[in-house]
Amino acid sequence: MFWKSALVACGVAITMACGGSSPTGPTGERIPRLSRTRFLAFGDSITAGEVTSPVGASGITRLVVVPSASYPTVLQSQLTSQYSAQASSILVNNQGRSGETIVDGALRFGDVFDTNRPEVVLLQEGVNGLGVAGPDATTALMRQMVQRASHGSARVFVGSMVPTLPNRQRSQNPNQLVAYNDRLRTMCVEEGVTYVDLYDPLLADAATLIGSDGLHPNEAGYRRIADLFFASIRATLEEP
Repeated sequence: MFWKSALVACGVAITMACGGSSPTGPTGERIPRLSRTRFLAFGDSITAGEVTSPVGASGITRLVVVPSASYPTVLQSQLTSQYSAQASSILVNNQGRSGETIVDGALRFGDVFDTNRPEVVLLQEGVNGLGVAGPDATTALMRQMVQRASHGSARVFVGSMVPTLPNRQRSQNPNQLVAYNDRLRTMCVEEGVTYVDLYDPLLADAATLIGSDGLHPNEAGYRRIADLFFASIRATLEEP
């Protein structure tokens, strides 16, 4: 009878372990897990990781893509560290393209999505040509990409425009940036996707987070952007 009792006890233990509760480590601590692990980061140079680099001592600068500084690279490191049990399956695919306009981005997105079939899409685009297209038309094209990703069963996170520094080579009209961000926020509510505010959290420290061209974040700025996406992903995709 002893072996029968032991077998029943073992069966009860297995049932409890398979009852849907979060997995635990050897000391009983909860092991955090993500419900989705394949990410696509899509956008322009701010996704690619472009930074302003000085050329000699003349004060002249140029833009250089530094993949290791990009927010997708930093975000992947954060995710694999936090969700170590899934580290081998977590991928943040950086599909940022320098100088891309929202029109070109909307045309490119479908092929990139179909090729990679991500479970999660991180979108941050629109600053190139915003002054010409305007907030309404730019938002409409962002909506097309959001709908394409949603129809492909991906969860979508839309990052706002970041603040820029005044009176610099690539400074943007702050009123236009805020207007575009407001429209993005409304669009995200209408489409049922997640809006990630990158503007207000960076605004107070913009002088230390935005590079000398006035537009592109520096390495610290990209880390802050990664932090904001990371916090939103944890709140939305971490399993209970």
